[in-house]
Amino acid sequence: MGCGWLGLPLGEHLLSLGFRVKGSTTSEERLNTLHSKSIEPYILQVTEEGIVGEMSFFSSVDKLIIAMPPGLRSNPKRRFDVMINHVKKACIEQGIKEVIFISSTSVYGNLYGIITEKSITEPETNSGKQLLQCEELLSNSVHLNTTILRMGGLIGSDRHPVFQLSKKAFVTNPEGSINLIHLTDCINIISSLVGQPIVKNVYNCVTPYHPNRVEYYTQMAIQLGCNLPLFKDSATFDRKISSEKLLQNFNYAFRVKNLLISS
Repeated sequence: MGCGWLGLPLGEHLLSLGFRVKGSTTSEERLNTLHSKSIEPYILQVTEEGIVGEMSFFSSVDKLIIAMPPGLRSNPKRRFDVMINHVKKACIEQGIKEVIFISSTSVYGNLYGIITEKSITEPETNSGKQLLQCEELLSNSVHLNTTILRMGGLIGSDRHPVFQLSKKAFVTNPEGSINLIHLTDCINIISSLVGQPIVKNVYNCVTPYHPNRVEYYTQMAIQLGCNLPLFKDSATFDRKISSEKLLQNFNYAFRVKNLLISS
C-alpha cells in the first residue's frame, strides 16, 4: 500500500523473488507505471473520512505492507492516524492477518545515547506523534500480527539530506552522529520479512555506520558536487540508533555499509 519512492522499487524486487504483488496508487497516471512493471495496479485513496476506490485491493492478500508517508509537512492538519485506522478496519474486514508497517525513528523524539527498541518513545514532531499512534493502533489489534519497522533517515541515489543542508544558512550539532539507511537495505529488510510469518514485533532499521554530521555531510557534499554545509558550533546532541535486534533475529547484513561515501 503506497507505491512511491520506497513502495515501487520494493514491489519490483518482490516480483523478482516470485511474489504476486498488488500496488495502490492515488492517481490514474500512476496506473500505467505500475502495470508496466507487472505490479497489479489499484486506485485507492485513503482519507480521514474513509477509503475510496477499488476495495478489491484488500482481497486475497496474505501480507499487507503499509508504505504510505504521513505527508504532514505539506498538510500539517492531516490526521494520518485516523487514515491508518481505516486501513486497519479494512484489513480486519477482509481477513488480512499479517501487516508490515513502515514507521520512523522520529518516534523516539530527542532521546540521546544508544537507542534500542526498548527505549522510551517520546516523539516531539507531529509526524512522530502520529506515527506512534499508528504503531499502537496496529500492534494492539488482536486481529493483526504487525511488524513495525522504524526506519532511519532514508537515502538513495536521488535522495539525500545533504541537498537540503547545503541550502541552509547554517547547520547545528556538527558532532552528532548520523542515523540513516539506504533504499537498498530498506527493500532487502522488508523482503526478508515477507518470506516468513509476520509476528508482533518492532525493529529499528538504521545502518550501523555513525560518523559525525560534519564529517559525513562534508564528504557527501564534495562527492555530489553541491555547496558545503556550513556548520555552527553548538552543544552536541548525540545518539546512535541500534539495529542490533534486526541483525541478530534475521542474521541480516547491511548492503550499503558506508552510506554512499566513496572509498
